Amino acid sequence: MHAPDDDPMMTLVDIWGTHFGYFDGKIDLRVDDLNSFVTPDCTLTAHAPLWGTKVGAETAVPAPEMRRQLARALKVGRVARDDMHLALHPGGDALALFFRVKARLAFLPITLRTIPLVFVVKATQTDEGLRIRTVDEWAAADPEAARRVLVEHHAWPAETRLEPYVGFGAAS
Repeated sequence: MHAPDDDPMMTLVDIWGTHFGYFDGKIDLRVDDLNSFVTPDCTLTAHAPLWGTKVGAETAVPAPEMRRQLARALKVGRVARDDMHLALHPGGDALALFFRVKARLAFLPITLRTIPLVFVVKATQTDEGLRIRTVDEWAAADPEAARRVLVEHHAWPAETRLEPYVGFGAAS
């Protein structure tokens, strides 16, 4: 899929990626004003069983706290992404990416764990423009499983399809 470079959701997710280390594995915590791309109450929720989360114990972590947690993790670890697929919500206020995360230690070139997931970004219109309000990560074995998560848990249209995509910190 070739997503338009000027799509507002693509722009927001690219900015998110820059501030959350998706492209270079680095997070500059001196930059703490995220208001240009997220709402003040923006959260990320990792749904079970991702990242050791237990069913029913999922918590929405505020975006600034998530950045601090990721910054610590990226000091010793690296993340690669591949097999990326993209879907843009027809309403223009959501985007989903399926990819396989390959977790590695920074000093070893071997993959310790591969985690297929769907990354769901929802935005809202504010006085300052479109801003990300929630990000959800769900386990999804493949793009079809990711599509089912979108339809069943996020009320996306049944005809939603995730198309191959190269971008957002991934080599596909």
